[in-house]
Amino acid sequence: MRVSKITIGRLYNLGSYEHIRYELTAEVPEGESPATALLGLEKIITALSPKTSTHTRDELARDLRRLEEMHALLSDEGPEKFRYRHGHFEGTPEEYIERCERSHSENVARRDAWEGRSAKARKMLEDLGGAANWKDAKLDWERDGDWD
Repeated sequence: MRVSKITIGRLYNLGSYEHIRYELTAEVPEGESPATALLGLEKIITALSPKTSTHTRDELARDLRRLEEMHALLSDEGPEKFRYRHGHFEGTPEEYIERCERSHSENVARRDAWEGRSAKARKMLEDLGGAANWKDAKLDWERDGDWD
């Protein structure tokens, strides 16, 4: 008996009663190891995970604007007004802003790493001949001002 095809699938729960399922099938050429093929497919399907546990680029941009506003408020209005506007926090306003900046930098690094892994997995999938250029019109909607 010889394994000629391997199919692996994964269902990702996105929350809010939404999910996405990825399924890959690969033919195993004669003389190749099915175990090696399976390991490769597992790596690809894991790296394709739509769940990020990172912030979106929009969230990161919003956080960056918030940091800029914090710097402006502190320099324009002083520490008392800053503390009034930003509630309770440990240390000085400068220390609080520094912690927020460090957290933002870590979140950017996590997002960059996730995007890199995802791009590498898509490239590996394409190299296997399993991906095509497909475009969903819903992903290219432009904001035309009617939503304001």
